[in-house]
Amino acid sequence: MKQKEIKNLVLIHGWGFNNRIWKNFIPYIDHQWRVTCIDLPGYGISENKVEPCFDQKSIDQIIASIISNIPENATIFAWSLGGMVAMKLVHRRSDIKALVLVASSPCFLKKQDWQHGIAPANFNQLISQLSKDKIKSLQTFAGLVAMGEVYPRQIIKELKGYLESNVPEQETLMTGLKILRDEDLRQALVKQYCPVGIILGENDVLVKRSTARAIQVSRPDIHTIEIPETGHAPFLSRPQETADALMKLTARLF
Repeated sequence: MKQKEIKNLVLIHGWGFNNRIWKNFIPYIDHQWRVTCIDLPGYGISENKVEPCFDQKSIDQIIASIISNIPENATIFAWSLGGMVAMKLVHRRSDIKALVLVASSPCFLKKQDWQHGIAPANFNQLISQLSKDKIKSLQTFAGLVAMGEVYPRQIIKELKGYLESNVPEQETLMTGLKILRDEDLRQALVKQYCPVGIILGENDVLVKRSTARAIQVSRPDIHTIEIPETGHAPFLSRPQETADALMKLTARLF
């Protein structure tokens, strides 16, 4: 009998947390995938850094620093900020099989023509807090990630554990926040050749449930799965359900 092929899966973390965020999720998927974890510039073991002053080239700098670490013919599983990076990255790598976005959006900022994002005042408040105290801003973010979970204190405790070492520099965090605030990749997502799936947390306060329906207006081919009773990081509290959603989506996308 022919042995089943093990496909490449690349995990890209989000804002504030490095690849250790996947530690408890990987055992649910590594029997089906060859897993590669990517640290964005300024995070974890990455030796690369992005210029602290944000401009439209910042996200391109991030992509340039990680693209050679993406194995061929991989599926990308990208969370939050990592999803924004991945949405642009697939334009430069035609071999990418599929993109699965986890609690991510092509536009995180609420706008007149996009009511599914975060209010500008809330973004600016977090940026202001970050300029004064990066640990406090990360703890605030951890609270937002856990909001909507059945056991939010458990998620906050886990997230705070990831902040005990390898905390990114303030400049790295600021660049990431400004990318989330200022980038709008809605048109880029429409023009993508790559099959896309979306996993959302039912109670996510940062990426609303309506985001998926709004995206499907212009990309009706995008499949979505919602994980019940979860917030912004469903893979933390519901790893098995998230792993199952990944398999269901990739089965459709391939």
